[in-house]
Amino acid sequence: MYKVKQTIFILIMHILLLSWSTVYSEDNAEVQKDLSKPSKEHEELAKYAGKWNVEMQFASSQKDEAYSGTSINTMLVENRFLQIQFAASKASEEVSGVFIIGFDRRNLEYQMTGMDTWGTYYVSATGKRLPESNTIKLYGKDNDPNMKKMGFDKEFGYSCTFENENMFVIDVFFIDTRTAARNELKFMEYRFNRAE
Repeated sequence: MYKVKQTIFILIMHILLLSWSTVYSEDNAEVQKDLSKPSKEHEELAKYAGKWNVEMQFASSQKDEAYSGTSINTMLVENRFLQIQFAASKASEEVSGVFIIGFDRRNLEYQMTGMDTWGTYYVSATGKRLPESNTIKLYGKDNDPNMKKMGFDKEFGYSCTFENENMFVIDVFFIDTRTAARNELKFMEYRFNRAE
């Protein structure tokens, strides 16, 4: 009799577990489907599509040493990512590159990737919109062999300020990992003004 009761109990538990996993899978699939759709954060990014003028300047340089050029910004992957594709020059020196920024609804954070003709690699960072602000601050790490040789990690960040629908700024900064203070050192500013 004990064996029969034990077998019935195990059978009931299996049925309950199978039922629960089916319901969970269906619920989870609906949640995942909803999270895969663009949100208000993506709609905000889409406002910055179009043709732009760009001015780039190293933090250590003078105003007359700025690079000037244009940027074509497009939404990718059915309005999930803003691609900022720029080309600029000063005197005979030219640079071009791409930033891609999106919003990860699973982790509720922005993601940004950058690459340009000053290197053969890309860097990426993640972050949040600052409270009560038009600024998104993102942080990342770069596996830089030169920094590793010196015994330091290379950490950096992007500060993206969407001042209005006709102007936004991307600042690139490095984090001084040599000290406990970890000061943020501005490296480059990209200033975008709508051309259309």
